[in-house]
Amino acid sequence: MRSLCTTVALLICAAAAGAQALRFHADSASRVAAVPRDSVRNANGSLRVAHAENYEFLMRRIAPLAERWGRDARLGIDPGYVIALFVKESAGDTLAVSAAPALGLAQLTARTDADLRLMDTEYHFQWMAPEVSAWPRSPLVHSGSPSAAAIDSMLRAGAITSHDEYLFAPDHAARAAVFWIRLLENKWSTDFWPGGYGSFARKRINGGAPLTESQLIDLVTVCYNRGYIRVHDLVKRHGAAWTDHLNELGADSAEARDYLERVRDYAARFEGLPAMP
Repeated sequence: MRSLCTTVALLICAAAAGAQALRFHADSASRVAAVPRDSVRNANGSLRVAHAENYEFLMRRIAPLAERWGRDARLGIDPGYVIALFVKESAGDTLAVSAAPALGLAQLTARTDADLRLMDTEYHFQWMAPEVSAWPRSPLVHSGSPSAAAIDSMLRAGAITSHDEYLFAPDHAARAAVFWIRLLENKWSTDFWPGGYGSFARKRINGGAPLTESQLIDLVTVCYNRGYIRVHDLVKRHGAAWTDHLNELGADSAEARDYLERVRDYAARFEGLPAMP
């Protein structure tokens, strides 16, 4: 008969394996799991997606796109992780405007759009450029640094619509987010970009070995939320323990910690894994 100690050890090992099972990259079997809306909750227990129609839209319209893009070898991001980000970012509200201001389903900013258009000139990603350039952009959003209140007002008045601003067009916004996620991954896994983030991250986080799926999720997720320069500073100071020091983000620290915890929890659910403890 198996001893109690052996059983406990096996359970601990199984739990550890489960914690490492989150996928950043898609494989041939990657799908968005059918997760009940009422099981996707904020840290305080409230529903993350308050409106059933927004959740249904994510599952019916956006999840199949994320699955298709996951099968594209040029992108290859796990669709469950992608949907987890969108759930945390906008709760499926395609017209959301945050204080940043970040806009739409994917809550990208005009500054991120500018970075995207700059980074897709790198030769590995030049295939993105024609598509990115073709997305409609309203000068009311991309010129003059308008406030969130101004954008929201223009949106309500019909001066900005999903037809003339891609950040409010869910298919384009979702596609742009996956492009941005892919570029952030590349920044942390290669030395193509100024600063040599790839070798730096491998040395500081993983003893020189390639980053794990879980480590990539942490890096890309917090970068998506807070920017790669701030993440780089934390990794430089704290190495593999950098996520234990999100409090150093100051006034943003509680939100940053909640963001990472929630995205990891949602990703586990949408990837069909046990919920994170």
